[in-house]
Amino acid sequence: KGEKSVISRLAANNPKVLDAYVTFTVETPLLSERQRHELNPLIIRINSATCLPNTPVPIEALQQLCVPTYCKYKFHNFPPHRTHGQIHGTHVYFKDVNVLLTGTMKPGELQKYLRGPPLEIEVHDRDRNMENNTKEPCLFGEDEADENVGKVSFLASKSAICNSFTKNKVWHPHGVAKVSLTDLLLGKKYLTISAPIHNCSAPNTAAFSEEDKNENITELVSSSSLLPMGHYLESDSLLKVRVEIAVPLQMHAEIADAQVTNCLYGCIIYIFDYNNSSLLHDLVEEITEINAKALQLDCYPVHLIGMALAALKLKTTLEKVSELDIVTGFHLLDGATHLFVLEGLKDKAIKKLWDKHFERSYRREDGQLEILYNSQLAFHQRLYTDLEAIFYHFRLCKPLFTITKQPLLYVRGVVPWACFQALSRLSYLCRSKRLRDVIHGDLLPSAEMITALSHQYGVPLTDEDLFVQKPPLLSVSSDDYTVPGKVSRVKQAVYSSLDNYNEMRVPKNRFTYCHEYLSATFDPVDVVAACKESFAKSKSMWLSPDGFVFPGFKSSIESNLHPRMPDEARLEELSEKWQENALHANMEPVLSRDRWSWDKRHIDFDLYKKPP
Repeated sequence: KGEKSVISRLAANNPKVLDAYVTFTVETPLLSERQRHELNPLIIRINSATCLPNTPVPIEALQQLCVPTYCKYKFHNFPPHRTHGQIHGTHVYFKDVNVLLTGTMKPGELQKYLRGPPLEIEVHDRDRNMENNTKEPCLFGEDEADENVGKVSFLASKSAICNSFTKNKVWHPHGVAKVSLTDLLLGKKYLTISAPIHNCSAPNTAAFSEEDKNENITELVSSSSLLPMGHYLESDSLLKVRVEIAVPLQMHAEIADAQVTNCLYGCIIYIFDYNNSSLLHDLVEEITEINAKALQLDCYPVHLIGMALAALKLKTTLEKVSELDIVTGFHLLDGATHLFVLEGLKDKAIKKLWDKHFERSYRREDGQLEILYNSQLAFHQRLYTDLEAIFYHFRLCKPLFTITKQPLLYVRGVVPWACFQALSRLSYLCRSKRLRDVIHGDLLPSAEMITALSHQYGVPLTDEDLFVQKPPLLSVSSDDYTVPGKVSRVKQAVYSSLDNYNEMRVPKNRFTYCHEYLSATFDPVDVVAACKESFAKSKSMWLSPDGFVFPGFKSSIESNLHPRMPDEARLEELSEKWQENALHANMEPVLSRDRWSWDKRHIDFDLYKKPP
């Protein structure tokens, strides 16, 4: 990290040594200038965690039951890093330094990782000390957790509790701080970040890897032995981190060229209204055409091409997928929105789709249309090669926004984990405005998530969902187009033929001429003459029939009089004193209008609840 001296203090107490400090000093830096440019070290300093929660478990109880507070994170493919444990408290100072040699990564890998989801740093301040926590076997009914069997909360956390203790692996509730490093891509060299700490997500059995599932469970733990989650958000807990990089990143120079050679794929997303049938037809037709040409199927009829592409799977059929200029992805329709997530070679198929439809985003007559595309974002592999087809279509039983509003969806264990992740990510994706935000938020669902969503909420597709034939469009030829005030030659011929026919029958009348079908007639009008007549009529209304009328001179008093001012008699009547029941002198009021005394003012508003 560029320093020549490091001081460390004795961590554990020793009966023979009360305290000790160790200093290491070097005369010259460990890395030369050339090595700094080649290895480009990235330094992550975790300074402190402030305002850690004191509820629901107080700090004194954490010091007795838990191991010292520490932080843990994993950066890309580097080994996981864990800080030294510190004494529990509301403010914990770590002063931890981790140096990562980013120059050892493949070209473009660092930029891709920084554009992705933020770095998650786990703050473990309530890990139970399990060395002295031994539990004797007992019969059913003797354990405290047996009372929770059958409850929704117990079923919701069953997977987390059963997988809390596996071989060499224990899960404890902790806090998570997400640190965004995207500003390093803008050429910044130093980042000082104060990231809020929030609750972690409980582990799920569906999220465990195959190795974790095959491990033998050595001990099970009840929900009572795990400490409750800390109130991080209520306490405004923050994790203060400083990030430094030796050589600033330059995105528009030689690194961009390196990305072109290693990351071949691009992504484009279309979000538009369900009723936009013209765009739907064009997209499906173009994707089919691109895939048929890449797979040499363009010589067959259209219906055979569709059947062949629907039955073809990339993972089991094609060996060299990276060399094919095909479009993969999925198409989701729910009765309200069409969502296309497409991936392919960024300089061929994806660029072709963008060049052909980017002008549609400026047209508002077709309704909502969002096209998320960024030519600078590239990927080294495809995400959706494991779907049931090259381009997978599926329909939801209800609109996506309706499904995500169901309360039971957010009860753990009601729907599969992969299905819930797909619904959550697609809901945020439909509201995104930039592809960079989609990649940074990790909103693209995996192929496994899409398959789970299709099996859980999917319904069979109908012929109306995908327009096989081109929807009818109104076409206007150049011969039919006329400037305002003129009539085309074709319309003039129609007008003249109708005029001749009508004059032979009954003058000044119009008829329909087909008795088998509904038809309509139109009255031939001279557009120029009609415009002149309309203008003359408008101009004639400028003056009255008697010409220009002068209203006469008015004084300032007359000009300021209100047009609806009452007359003198009404003004004199309004100036008189008000008398109660003047028109009904022989009748007494139903309710008294006396005022309450000051000590009874609290019942003043109860005066008119009922007659006396």
